[in-house]
Amino acid sequence: VLSKAALLYSDSPFGQLEVSAQLLLWRPISGMSLRGSINVQSPDHIGLLLWDTFNASIPASFIPKSKYEWRPFGDEELAAGKTEDTSSSEQSSDETEDSAKSDAEETPSKESAKFGSGEWVLKGTSQGIGASGSLEFVVADVIRADNVLSVTGALH
Repeated sequence: VLSKAALLYSDSPFGQLEVSAQLLLWRPISGMSLRGSINVQSPDHIGLLLWDTFNASIPASFIPKSKYEWRPFGDEELAAGKTEDTSSSEQSSDETEDSAKSDAEETPSKESAKFGSGEWVLKGTSQGIGASGSLEFVVADVIRADNVLSVTGALH
């Protein structure tokens, strides 16, 4: 709201205010190439966040099995993830508050992006897809229902 008070004019029964707004307009279409931040990997799908605002999902059926495969984490990798979690929970409350503030400002590393029970990897190299934390994909379908935009992607 830019004005401090509403103005009334003789020809209108409504008060008028000056306002300013920032709008984000986005219309994804099938075939469009996008890049998103990976927020979840499972045998069923890869979940992505686009521009910190929109969700996208790449179902396993749209991940070419000739190029990619699901690799479950080994016991050592799962234990390493649990060790990191338990060591941070042993901090005092003051240290926890300080570290929470600094953690919120840091970008996640490749290792901290490992979560869940496994990851999608390139066949032959076993290199995790989206090792940088982001992944490029092609929009396969866009569904608009009940004011919700759902983007389905595919890897090429």
